[in-house]
Amino acid sequence: MNMTLSEDHKDALQEFMNISMGRAANKLATLLNLHVVISVPNIHLATEEDLRYFQVRQDDFIYTRQSFFGGMDGELITLLSRTGCAQVVSDLNKAKGADESDEISIEENILDISNILSGASLKGLCQQIDVKTNIHPPVIFEPEKQPLPVSQWKLSLIMEISFLVEKAAFSAKTIICFADQELSRVLTHLDELM
Repeated sequence: MNMTLSEDHKDALQEFMNISMGRAANKLATLLNLHVVISVPNIHLATEEDLRYFQVRQDDFIYTRQSFFGGMDGELITLLSRTGCAQVVSDLNKAKGADESDEISIEENILDISNILSGASLKGLCQQIDVKTNIHPPVIFEPEKQPLPVSQWKLSLIMEISFLVEKAAFSAKTIICFADQELSRVLTHLDELM
């Protein structure tokens, strides 16, 4: 399926995601008790080159995935930069009073951060465009052992956003992989709202 994202659709998605990501950043800031600043989301349709690029960046990113279904179906793939994420995970461990070297709490914190940044953002987008969608909790995965599942979905949107936490800057990239016709449904909802 060949689809283009019009400038109006792109602007509307960026505005909705900016609101959703702002809420997510506030939630993260509350958890960490630190100030969090976000960049304007960069949203575009994924190309095959984009998807190949993301599959080979395991030295740079920690990957999570979480499926969603109901009002729209697909999967979120989130890439959290390793260096900045390590500082945020450490701060979150301290805020929870956990042992910093506890592997289980480190993984739980990575999943919490992923769920806040991507899951909450998708949920916020769905609320704004009045689509009811259920989102599963995220899981960590390694693309070299479990290839990115983007080939299962017909269309993917990539959202890139940078977060600046008082002590650490890190980036999060989210790929929203839509099942057949799901992106068309989202764009139809946007058209009704514009």
